[in-house]
Amino acid sequence: MQRQPLPKMVEARKFATAGCEVSAAVPVSALPRFVEGLATDSGVVDVDLQFFRDEQGFFRVAGKAVSNVEVFCQRCLEAMPVDLQADFELAIVWNDEQAKALPKSLDPVILGDEPLNLYDLVQDELILNTPFVNYHPEADCSVKLAEFNPEVEQQEGTESQEGGESPFSVLGQLFPKK
Repeated sequence: MQRQPLPKMVEARKFATAGCEVSAAVPVSALPRFVEGLATDSGVVDVDLQFFRDEQGFFRVAGKAVSNVEVFCQRCLEAMPVDLQADFELAIVWNDEQAKALPKSLDPVILGDEPLNLYDLVQDELILNTPFVNYHPEADCSVKLAEFNPEVEQQEGTESQEGGESPFSVLGQLFPKK
């Protein structure tokens, strides 16, 4: 079954009352804030959303966003693929007071009288679930760790590795010796 495009705006409370489900595909390039943290804007995000009212009467949206995107390896700065999956459960509220009254297990979406922007919702959840630091597996990375010498011998005194004076030696002059 081919997925349909994700609607941009929905009346979340009406969707929750009706128990609507949305299964859609969103091009990564359509999520500009999410793309800022990526190496490329290629790919598609598969989105599944369920709107419902829970047993306590809260308007809710539960969702899952799955994508394979390219991020930068922090070692070699080349693009590398990463599989992302964002699972979320949110409560739809009108104001801050209702948000504060929610159980701790639920994160709020404060809408007021506005419709819910599904693109913003999806990209926020993807941003939160993108790893902060990414590295290729060592065998696949163009920068080999063996090129760096992790066992740098420290020289005696305040001299730096190049034989000059350490930039921290000035700190010793700031404090009187006892």
